[in-house]
Amino acid sequence: MDLAYVSDITGNSDWNHVIVNRHPLAPNSPLNAARDLFLQGIIAEYLYRYLEVQKEMRNVSK
Repeated sequence: MDLAYVSDITGNSDWNHVIVNRHPLAPNSPLNAARDLFLQGIIAEYLYRYLEVQKEMRNVSK
């Protein structure tokens, strides 16, 4: 998941601190695959909830 794109789309650069693999061309060890998958799931759920809250806030302000 490229959170730099999320930062650009949402206009919120707070997502940049969540980026886990800062060097995507340097492969991670296969031993860390489970950890990486777990982190991606957590980040995806967090992003989804963030977008839901932003939508709710936009609807309240109308």
